[in-house]
Amino acid sequence: MIPNLSRFEDHIQQLIEGGFAKLFAGRLHPREVALALARAMEDHPSPQAPNTRGPDVYIVRLNPADHSAILEAEPNISETLAGELIELARSGGISLIHIPQVQLLADEDISPHKIAISARFSNTALDTTQAMPASDREQPNAQPAPSASLILEDQREITLDQPIINIGRQHDNHIIIDSSSISRHHVQIRLRYGHYVLFDLGSTAGTTVNGERVQERILQSGDVIRLSDTVLIYVEDNPPSTTISDRSLVDTQAQEPLDI
Repeated sequence: MIPNLSRFEDHIQQLIEGGFAKLFAGRLHPREVALALARAMEDHPSPQAPNTRGPDVYIVRLNPADHSAILEAEPNISETLAGELIELARSGGISLIHIPQVQLLADEDISPHKIAISARFSNTALDTTQAMPASDREQPNAQPAPSASLILEDQREITLDQPIINIGRQHDNHIIIDSSSISRHHVQIRLRYGHYVLFDLGSTAGTTVNGERVQERILQSGDVIRLSDTVLIYVEDNPPSTTISDRSLVDTQAQEPLDI
């Protein structure tokens, strides 16, 4: 990989200037954390694709006092960091095989207000339905978007008119659900190949579609999405007469990996 962090600089600056700075209870400098994440991603290339593929398991070691204070202030920080790793990968043109897993550990060998991050690849085999290639490799939105919307529990209907829709408790989401059981960044809906696809972003409570727990799912009209105790219904104005199975997506995506 490129031996410097220049391709991550813009996103690192966005992290420092945004809400990322508030995540660490005043104990860690946000730039140091952002740089450590970027270095961990860049310094651990895949032997199969050393210039394009990044690790998907990250171990974050903190001084025990910092570890306790940060988790008390931000109990969902692991999923927040996972979301930032996705954005770092996207900004740096790096593919992630799976949604990143982030684990915070207390380590007495780490000095107060310091951080150490190690990264590795999970042992799971490459699954093309979960691949996260760099956005400039494909044109997944070349097909027209369906006329679709989400119906919330209060009967509000929200039109899906963007290629990416983030849903969660935090106020930087497109759709904000004010519930303590909803993760800050719970799910993402992305337009891919003429269909909206739902992705769970490593949420604490998980996501189900029609009662089945999912990590990702091609949405079809009438699908009932449950985020913890919140229910949303996905509808399309003119749904296709034939349904699309996840198996058919796997077959098509064997040649065109799904970009999340």
